[in-house]
Amino acid sequence: MGIPRWGYFIAIAIAAVLFLFWDAIGNLWMRWSEYDELSHSYFIPVISGWLIWTNRDAIRKSIGEPSVIGAIAVGISGLMLLLGQLTHIFVIQHLGLIVAIAGMTAAFGGLSLLRATAAPIAFLLFAVPPPYWVVTVLSWKFQQMSSILGVWMIEMMNIPVYLSGNIIDLGDLKLQVAEACSGLRYLFPFLSLGVMTAYLYRGPLWQKVIIVLSTIPITVVMNSFRIAVTGALVQAYGPQHAEGALHFFEGWVVFLLCLIALFGVIAIFSVFSKPRVSPLDKLGAPELKPIAPSKGSFARPSAAFGVLGVAAAIFGLSQVLTTDSLIFPDREDFAGIPAEFEGWRTEVRPMDPSVAETLAADDAIVINMVSPDENPYNLYLAYLDAQRDGRSWHSPRQCIPGGGWEITSHKILKRQTANGQSMTYNRLVIENRDVKQLVYYWYDQRGRKVANEFTMKFWLIFDAVFKKRSDGAMVRLIVPVENEEGIAVADARLEEMISRIEAFLPKYVPE
Repeated sequence: MGIPRWGYFIAIAIAAVLFLFWDAIGNLWMRWSEYDELSHSYFIPVISGWLIWTNRDAIRKSIGEPSVIGAIAVGISGLMLLLGQLTHIFVIQHLGLIVAIAGMTAAFGGLSLLRATAAPIAFLLFAVPPPYWVVTVLSWKFQQMSSILGVWMIEMMNIPVYLSGNIIDLGDLKLQVAEACSGLRYLFPFLSLGVMTAYLYRGPLWQKVIIVLSTIPITVVMNSFRIAVTGALVQAYGPQHAEGALHFFEGWVVFLLCLIALFGVIAIFSVFSKPRVSPLDKLGAPELKPIAPSKGSFARPSAAFGVLGVAAAIFGLSQVLTTDSLIFPDREDFAGIPAEFEGWRTEVRPMDPSVAETLAADDAIVINMVSPDENPYNLYLAYLDAQRDGRSWHSPRQCIPGGGWEITSHKILKRQTANGQSMTYNRLVIENRDVKQLVYYWYDQRGRKVANEFTMKFWLIFDAVFKKRSDGAMVRLIVPVENEEGIAVADARLEEMISRIEAFLPKYVPE
C-alpha cells in the first residue's frame, strides 16, 4: 500500500515547522548535554514514543478529520517562536515547539487524535529545561534545605559540626554545599520518573498525586543523607572522600535509594488496597480505549497547506522583526566610577573568578570605599548589554550563603528617586559568627529600579519586544554593622549612598 498523495504534503508541512524551530531544538540538545540535572531529558522523547507505540492500535483508530483548532495552535506556536526570538529567551521557543506538536496532531488527525496522544505529548514538557534563573532559585532553596537537614544528620552521628550559610564546618575541615550538591540533579529526573510512575500506577487520582508530590521530600531527604555520609567520611578518612569517583558513586547510590523510597510509597498504597495486591501489580501500561474519530471541515491537503502558510508567514515575520533586533545603548565603563567619589579612599577589588565566569558580565566592578568621615562601604556593579541565552542575574540571596553568611532578615523597601520615579530594593541583614552586615541591592533595568526577580523578568520580555533592549545592571551596596552604631545608622548611611550614586549612575547604566 503506497503513501497517499496528501501524505507528502503533510510531510512537507512537518518539515517546515521543524525548520522554524531548528535553533530551539539545537538549544535543547545543548542544554541537555551541558547540565547534569538535565541529562535524563534525552530519554523523554523516547518514553513518549514508547507510550504511543504501546497504544498504537487505539491511537490509529482515533484518527479523525483535520481540526481548525490545530491550525490555530500551530499559529500560536509560531507567535511563541517569534516572542522567543525577539527576547532571546529559549524557554518560550521550547514551549512553542510542544504547542506546535500538539497543533499538528490536531491539524492532521483531529481533536480525537490529540486526546488519544495527550499524555505522551504533555510528557514532553519534562524535556523543556527550566529558565536559568528558575534553576538558580531552586538550587539555592535546595542547598539551604539539604544543608540544614544534612547537618542535623551529622549531629545524630555524634560528630561536632557547625553550619555557616552553606558551609559545613567540621573543625579542621570545611565542606561547601555547592550548586552541584543541591539535589537538582536528582530532582529533575526523579520528578519526571515520578510523573511516569503515577501515569502507570493503577489506582485513584489522589494516590497518583501523592506519588508525584513525594518525589520532592524524598529528593531532599536522600540528598541530605548523601551530604551527611560525605561529612562523616571526610571527618573519618579525609577530604578525598568529598570529591572524585567516590563522590560520583555516592550520587548514583542516592538515586537508587530515591527509587526504593518511591517504590515504598507504592508498596504502602498496595497494602491498604482492596483487594490487596503486590506493588508490582499496581504498575502497568494503561490500556487506551479508542476515541471516536472527530469530524472536521476540510481535507488533509488543505490542512497541510494551511500549516505551510502559517510556517511561511512566521518565517517571513522572523526575518523582518528579529534582524538586528536588540539595541545596545552607548555608555561609559564602570572603570570611571572611583572618580565619582572625589576625596574618598577607593580600592577596586578583583572579582571572584567563579562568579565572573558564571555571570559573564560585559562590565563589572567591585570597589571598597572609605568616606572622608572614615565610614567603609562596598559597591558592586555588573552590567549586561543583553540578557539572553542564560546570561542573567544571580540574586545575592542565592550567593551569600555560599560564602558562609546567614540571611537573618530580608525586606523589600520602596522609595522615590530624585526625579520622582518609584524604586524598590532589597534590604538584607546578614551574619557570619559575630560579624553583621547590611546589604541593599536592586536591578537597574532600562530606567526601572526593581527588587523582585519575577518583576524584572516581566519587564525584560516587555522591553525586548517594544524597546528592543534587554540591557541592564545589578547594583549592590554593603556596609558593616558595628555594635555601637546599630542597624538604624547603617540604614541611614546606605540611604544616603543611594542618593549619591543615582546622580551619576545613568551614564554608566543607560535609562
